Amino acid sequence: MAHRSLAEGLDLNYTTEILMKIVLSATALVSIACSVLANAPTDPSESVHQLPELVVTASLWESELGRATNSVTAFDEAQMSQSNNRHFQDLIDAIPNLTWTGGTSRPRYLQIRGIGENSQFEGETPDSSVRFLIDDLDLTGLGTIGNLFDIQQVEVLRGPQAGAVGVNAAGGLIKLVSNEPTPYWTGQAEATVGQDNLLGGGLAFGGPLLKNDPEALTFRFSTYQLNSNGFRTNAYLNRDDTNERDEFNSRLKLRWQASSDWAWDGTLFYANANNGYDEWSLGNTDFTIYSDEAGRDEQESKALSLRGAFTDLAGYRFATVTTYTDTHSFYSYDGDWGAGSAATPPSNSFYTDALALRRDREVYSQEMRLDSEPSSPAGCMDRWTVGFYTQGLEEVGKARWTTGGYRWNTDFNSKAYALFGQIGKNLSTKDRLTLQLRGEYYEMKVQADGLGPDDSFAPIVAFDYALDNSEFLWGGTLTYEHDIDATALGFLSLSRGYKAGGASTPNFTKNDQIKYDAEILWTAEAGLRKRLLNGALSTGLTAFYLYRDNPQFRDSKGAGSFFDYITVNGKSAKHYGIESDASWVIDSNWKLSANLGLMKATRQAYANNESREVANAPSYTYSLRLDYMHGNGFFANSTLAGSDAYYESNSHDQKRSSYAILNGAFGYRLNNWTLTVWGRNLLDKKFEKRIFYFDNTYDGNDSRYENPADPQQFGATLNYKW
Repeated sequence: MAHRSLAEGLDLNYTTEILMKIVLSATALVSIACSVLANAPTDPSESVHQLPELVVTASLWESELGRATNSVTAFDEAQMSQSNNRHFQDLIDAIPNLTWTGGTSRPRYLQIRGIGENSQFEGETPDSSVRFLIDDLDLTGLGTIGNLFDIQQVEVLRGPQAGAVGVNAAGGLIKLVSNEPTPYWTGQAEATVGQDNLLGGGLAFGGPLLKNDPEALTFRFSTYQLNSNGFRTNAYLNRDDTNERDEFNSRLKLRWQASSDWAWDGTLFYANANNGYDEWSLGNTDFTIYSDEAGRDEQESKALSLRGAFTDLAGYRFATVTTYTDTHSFYSYDGDWGAGSAATPPSNSFYTDALALRRDREVYSQEMRLDSEPSSPAGCMDRWTVGFYTQGLEEVGKARWTTGGYRWNTDFNSKAYALFGQIGKNLSTKDRLTLQLRGEYYEMKVQADGLGPDDSFAPIVAFDYALDNSEFLWGGTLTYEHDIDATALGFLSLSRGYKAGGASTPNFTKNDQIKYDAEILWTAEAGLRKRLLNGALSTGLTAFYLYRDNPQFRDSKGAGSFFDYITVNGKSAKHYGIESDASWVIDSNWKLSANLGLMKATRQAYANNESREVANAPSYTYSLRLDYMHGNGFFANSTLAGSDAYYESNSHDQKRSSYAILNGAFGYRLNNWTLTVWGRNLLDKKFEKRIFYFDNTYDGNDSRYENPADPQQFGATLNYKW
């Protein structure tokens, strides 16, 4: 698609061009759907199959998905298991205006509506624009461990969430919600095999711990192990597992009903990913690699949370949430992507170097809040919440290069203290007004020291930085909602989000752009949620306009393995578009689901970068899914998902290719057993999951290097539930 200026906006020709691409890509699935549409019930007396309602938990106030007054995508456990979605990575293509950046073994760097970081190399701080939660645990920037086994639902909230969760949510929020303990025995066991030497297995079970009082103390335990080779062959080392995935996840949840008024929920979480990272070649040779030092992408996370709720407060409810996470990671790669100048082609490279980066991160948080009971309004307010939140983060990093004895050390500390509240007022039986506010004091300190080369990469020079920043930030959302009728909800909202300022730690070159200011985001949204066909068809549409003041962009400078990574402020940026979704239970056998994201995101010129579209902001994303379920236990589904081409980075003009991929599955369910045969990227389409554009041969010229997304893969999964 040709690049268009901001002034042209989403005009008729532009929108038509996008829609035509989507229509052409979706023809295969639509033709299948058409064969069943004639059987859809039109007479109200006929049997109508309604959609189950999900409850969105990531907002400050929980709500049914059909009553949510923001742009949300949610998946339940049945949707994910029937398509054999094993990791959050498998869902990304089906979520409007969500992208991710390769460069790691699993998606860790996510962007929503074009907002989000695309890396955390040496010198880049751990602050993020997209918060990633597993239950109450904050694992932002650590999505390697986003396994979906025994996950009840996944929620993606688009747009700034500063009013609800504060910093690290300027782009949006992603939450994985695991299955809760139950007062009766339940569980599941699962085994998966597939191409690429894929082997996976999991076990989850739970129930009452006290026989005479099953409600008093309950638990849920789950564990999962996954192994695969990683779709790469290292021809120099003669190995096919240098890019392996070796991932272990486990979780224990306890619920104690201490009394009729007190309830406690505790979670212990452990994950260990011993993954390889060996994906790049100088000749863009797709899945064949020639490095002599295969990299690693390892992550070990230990976490716990404790949530308490007290209800006997004469019309009020008190809640407290305490969390702690401890993560150790090791990330390394072969910088020259070859075996040195003495090796024979195509294994030869133009220099020899490798980098290893170790990080230790600790995060703690404490939240306390007081909520009104629905039946106990306070004065003119029909519902209210007030609360306090604090979070502390420390990340210690050590980077080492095999060339020149270069080394780099950093210590990043941040603390946040926030007061937040939300009030709701019923203006009439059909109209409501909600105001959410958050005030937050944020402070950060970063220290960095080490030895590195000068601009000519010759003599070793020492560097030592000690920088800090503190500021008061505020954000919130004002929402008006109107019940159009019993089946339709409309809403308007205005939000102020923020991303705190900070400091980069460049280590190889002198740079006066070390500190960067806070970014402020203003977002206006208008939405409509409607149920049709007696509840069988659920639809949602959200239009958004987002203005960014002092937008934060990550830039880089360097060659080979030696780079400075810095964050700088642009002047402004504008993002606008629509997000829509629809789910139709056609009859007892057929279900059709679709979503679409359209977006235009542009930036003003800043520093040495011209005005253009921002990175990670495709003009369109879409998915279309068709499910078939027969009463005899047979089921099948197919999903078509795609994206427009888009800029990879804000510091160069290379674009990832547009793509459309087809996934599918079929299986049979008998009593408690389910066998699923599945395939991903069925047509074996080739497209990039990351592009680098730099000089890795020291000839003075930048070159484009492509990292291909996963190829076609088939497998089978056997699951038993009780």
